[in-house]
Amino acid sequence: MRDFEHIEELNSTAALGLWADDVVLALDQAQSGGDLSASYKILLEGAADVLRAAARRTEQPLTTPRSARDLAATDSTLMALATMAPEAADVSQRLEAMAGILGRAAAKELSTEDAGPLQTVMNLFGQLGEQQLAASNSMLLSQKEGRGWLGALTTSTSC
Repeated sequence: MRDFEHIEELNSTAALGLWADDVVLALDQAQSGGDLSASYKILLEGAADVLRAAARRTEQPLTTPRSARDLAATDSTLMALATMAPEAADVSQRLEAMAGILGRAAAKELSTEDAGPLQTVMNLFGQLGEQQLAASNSMLLSQKEGRGWLGALTTSTSC
């Protein structure tokens, strides 16, 4: 019987990592001054929403984002930010500033003063992508070491 809970966890982790990588690509496109596709604009606006949700969670820990994906992204973003800047005094202010950069990138309103902060945002999402890749690899490694949750031949009939 396949362990669908672990398969879903692996899928979610990998998807979140790919999403973070796509945010970095969209920011790079915005920084280069090229045309942003509609999907990149939506992606950057969504990433800004995730950072704003993370900022609310630092102020009110019980605040939750709108969806399960946003919740996972928010939690992972806070972990990535803690890794990057463990001494940061006002995390919520930092997250709001980063959300502003994402919003300006989506609207193609970046200025030369945004170059440094934009790199910080790119680093945050790059770190987030790396963390998700490491988590995915860890799940796959644990499966290889004997748990066998991917390799069973039958499927579950329960829902």
